[in-house]
Amino acid sequence: MRETITIQKLTATKDSYGANTSLWVDKFTTRAQVTTNSGNRLNQNNEMIHTYNVTFTIRLYHNVEEADRIIYNGRKYRIISINKELYKQAITIIGELINE
Repeated sequence: MRETITIQKLTATKDSYGANTSLWVDKFTTRAQVTTNSGNRLNQNNEMIHTYNVTFTIRLYHNVEEADRIIYNGRKYRIISINKELYKQAITIIGELINE
């Protein structure tokens, strides 16, 4: 586990006008093993979109949910699935690059 990732949580806050706004807040930063599974280049609405599926492996004692997101190397990844592997004492997270 040589890479550093940050897990962020979505929080809802009210602004000065009473409207709800969404804000991503850092939940924790940890070490992970990062493996790129696949990548693809798509043409949507005359715009080139690059998609990547990445596997993040972290220690079992962390609390991660599907609603969280991962920041790795300045890029944001949505969590597709979370698998707890008790025999490895690890959590395997499959993420997809968020194209913004």
